Amino acid sequence: MDDKKKQPQDNAPADSGLTPGVAEQLEQIKKAVPDTSQRLFDFLASNLKPIAIGCGAIVLAAAVYAGVDSWRARSAAKAADQLGLILIEKTEPKARVQALDDFLKDAPGRLRPAILLELAGSAMLDKQFDKAATAWQELEGSPSPDMKIIASIGRAKCLLMSGKAPEALALLEGVKAKAPESYALALTRQIAVAAEQAGNAQAAQAAYAELAEKDTGPGKPYFEYKANHLKSKS
Repeated sequence: MDDKKKQPQDNAPADSGLTPGVAEQLEQIKKAVPDTSQRLFDFLASNLKPIAIGCGAIVLAAAVYAGVDSWRARSAAKAADQLGLILIEKTEPKARVQALDDFLKDAPGRLRPAILLELAGSAMLDKQFDKAATAWQELEGSPSPDMKIIASIGRAKCLLMSGKAPEALALLEGVKAKAPESYALALTRQIAVAAEQAGNAQAAQAAYAELAEKDTGPGKPYFEYKANHLKSKS
């Protein structure tokens, strides 16, 4: 009789590391579920503790991620403040270029386009055209189509100021071929200047003729004059 008492009952739940209260509740549920659910019940009963631990890990991971995201937001805000201080305190172009160049090395990615824009503008003011061209070139990789075009025009301007008119002309013509019509006149003006500086009278005349035809602003007489003047040379 004593031996029989020591033997576990056939229907007792397997030891899963659960407290007696939880085990008792599971046993009551087990009696209520149909036979077809027995396998699922047995799985849950034997794995309840690991599942609970797993869920806790997921919650913990979510909390850690939220903390990291919050930290990133604070870092970005702090970096934006630093950028503002640079723009306020560094009024001399050379000093601003140096400060922006140093700041760019460790700045958050989301702030990089704004820093590059300031760096390109300041470098052009300081006649550091190679540095400005490098900043514009990185901005040409922007996902924004508008920024791509603006950056290309900026880089072309740097090439012109560096005495590289043929390269500027090739860049502008390539951009114009793919740009929306809304940018056509702005790009054509730059092409006219670049072509003339590059000694390409034919390309310059064509650009000025297009401007004379499409531009209705106060510059129209000048464009007509340039187109007629260059026509005799091309």
